[in-house]
Amino acid sequence: MKDYKNKAIRMFASRRAVSPLIATVLLIAFAVALGAVVMNWGRGYVEDTANIARERSDIEVKCASEVDVSIVDIDSVPQVCYNSSAGSGGPGNYSLEFIVENKKIKNVESIQARIIGDKTRVPLTVSLGDNSNLTTSEAKFMNISYNGGSGSGLGLDIGVPQQLKLTPTIKVGGTDVACASSAEIATNIKPCTDVWT
Repeated sequence: MKDYKNKAIRMFASRRAVSPLIATVLLIAFAVALGAVVMNWGRGYVEDTANIARERSDIEVKCASEVDVSIVDIDSVPQVCYNSSAGSGGPGNYSLEFIVENKKIKNVESIQARIIGDKTRVPLTVSLGDNSNLTTSEAKFMNISYNGGSGSGLGLDIGVPQQLKLTPTIKVGGTDVACASSAEIATNIKPCTDVWT
């Protein structure tokens, strides 16, 4: 038994630790492997971020350079007005009438209208749908009818329209995109009896 213990002691005593050279090589290999994992993860993140930024910039460039909707002026009078059937004391039914023109090369798929009245600053937003599509250099007469009071869907009295904002929507890569930077804003909206005469 004593021989067995002596052999075991000699065997463990003859074992040496990993040499400093091998330890250095192992540490370098571990650092390179860890760096490769981090670089792969980082490359995917950077590529995704670059793709998102590229898509956004493409949309912004198309909206700025290829889309321009505006309300038509005739004899320096913007062709936008309102009709009202407002009675004394109560909210009335209003309709906004306007002529809008597409001045650039990109087809406008639809237009979203935002109306702010004199009795509230909360806007009423209305999608004009497919009937508001405009091809290149096309102008269309459009109108929006709404109730100036609680029937507007907002539970408040909007009153006489003070501002109309028209935001065009275009197709970019098969997706509908709103071009807020190309929106047309009309203020000082007059009654139609003053504009159409």
